[in-house]
Amino acid sequence: MGFIQERRVPANGLDMFIAEAGVKGAPLVLCLHGFPECWASWRYQLPVLAQSGYHAVAPDLRGYGETRGAATVEDCRLSRLAGDVVALIDALGAERAVLVGHDWGCALAWEVARTYPERVTAVVGLSVPYGGPSPRAPTEAMRELFGDHFFYMLYFQQAEAPERELGEDVRYSLRALFHNLSAEGMANFQVAPDDSGVLDSMRVPARPSRWMREEDLDYYVARFEKTGFTGALNWYRAMDISWEESRADDNWTIQAPVLFLGGMQDPVLMFSQKALARMPDYVPNLNTVVLDQCGHWIQMEQAAEVNREMLAFLAEAAPPGEDHPEP
Repeated sequence: MGFIQERRVPANGLDMFIAEAGVKGAPLVLCLHGFPECWASWRYQLPVLAQSGYHAVAPDLRGYGETRGAATVEDCRLSRLAGDVVALIDALGAERAVLVGHDWGCALAWEVARTYPERVTAVVGLSVPYGGPSPRAPTEAMRELFGDHFFYMLYFQQAEAPERELGEDVRYSLRALFHNLSAEGMANFQVAPDDSGVLDSMRVPARPSRWMREEDLDYYVARFEKTGFTGALNWYRAMDISWEESRADDNWTIQAPVLFLGGMQDPVLMFSQKALARMPDYVPNLNTVVLDQCGHWIQMEQAAEVNREMLAFLAEAAPPGEDHPEP
């Protein structure tokens, strides 16, 4: 039951690639990855969830890995991506799902939970706090905050340059990103004001980490060498479109039970302190845990702790073998 299997599922115009473990018909847990990742970022969670009585599924999301389908900037707005998730829940024969999201997958989990509350049993969000509505477009706020200093999300708004940089040596790029945003890498990482690319201030480790072995990295490299980075980067380029679409929304409360997990050395969490402080205003049923000695890749860096916290939360919020009432 704990072994991971792979297959394709049609969902919202996509030929979606999924990895899954557990018994079909058990409570569904969807694990949503971020950048620059793929389903394999949940390799430490899928078997544990399956052994605990859940049907654990991790897709390659739109623009990533082996999932086939359009991934233009317009396709990567959050409303369309949320439709992908709901369509996948339908395709898997479930009424509702627990959403577990990291990085962009976390932002997507928040979007699905607030716009399709009837389809979400509970949320486990990793790294990206939910701060409710923003009064300004994301890139406008970032330009005001960072001025002339380099910031990777603004750099990713450019056409072609990020793809060229990241694609020149995919293995180096991924190794640098995974290391430098981890707890170990953050100890010596500092962005220079005059950086012109995302990798300029990054260094690669002398040896693989315990949580990203060479064979693990090989899997990511093969996927990005095949697809390139444009589909993944278009999620960043669609931020302002997503914000514009959401301006008329009046429902920003997430009613489902939520566990938020962050890493104390995660630069994203450091950058998102205001959102973290606002989170209880928009998430009435919230549990928050911050793990020490943990950077951005929380579900890999501290897999045992994440699994322990997640399963304890789900035992209360979405116990296996029980019908889950409406939130």
